[in-house]
Amino acid sequence: MFDGQNLGGAERLIDDWQEEIEKRAAQGRELARRMAHLTASARSSDNLVELTVDSSGVVTDIRLDEGIRQQSAARTAREILATIGSARAALRDKAESVVADTVGVDTETGRAVLASYAKSLKSA
Repeated sequence: MFDGQNLGGAERLIDDWQEEIEKRAAQGRELARRMAHLTASARSSDNLVELTVDSSGVVTDIRLDEGIRQQSAARTAREILATIGSARAALRDKAESVVADTVGVDTETGRAVLASYAKSLKSA
């Protein structure tokens, strides 16, 4: 199959494949590292609620301005939930940026990661 002339070409082909595999593995590791450290914060439209979510979309910090006492508990609850949604949307944007910087959003891997990430945020 390979004669002496084609052996060098075959070795280059294998070297190229190995280089591509190593490059993709490094991109995958960088993607995982950066995604694990993502956080996002958001403020409510009335600036009375500020919160932060971690890479899973779980609320890790919430700050309520003293002005919150001037509104109903129901309105405060709505503002908190809306702000969580805003923080998670910001988190999705950050995730998309990380994917774009590492594996690319138009790659099969990038699309799969973003679809999975969006799905996991909906259930968080």
